[in-house]
Amino acid sequence: KFSHMLGPGLAFAGFDCCGCCITFRSITSRVEQNDVQVQTKTKDNVFVTARVAVQQSVRPDNAVDAMYRLANVNAQIESYVSDVVRSAVPHMTLDAAFEKKDEISTAVQQKLEQEMTAYGFQIHKALV
Repeated sequence: KFSHMLGPGLAFAGFDCCGCCITFRSITSRVEQNDVQVQTKTKDNVFVTARVAVQQSVRPDNAVDAMYRLANVNAQIESYVSDVVRSAVPHMTLDAAFEKKDEISTAVQQKLEQEMTAYGFQIHKALV
């Protein structure tokens, strides 16, 4: 059962009391970065590999959701990023994709903010 989130500094946890082990799971409150590579085809039949860096952190008020609702956060973020990029880039030519990378970045960030808030994560930036 979730009790509380420890702040930075020295903390004692995980001791053995009469044969009953008391342990803890850790999750960082730091900003982490996921690097995702998505390969897709443009409108003019050119294959492009888009590299997207997503910066996220755990929302302190939703630490329980971040701890228990997702087994693999990186895989979930990768799925959402792939979905957005693969739905946007095939409608653009290669030149248009390079020109509109800020729009793709904004679309990825909005989708991730919308979906990952339910899991206790805050999306800081999505860079293409």
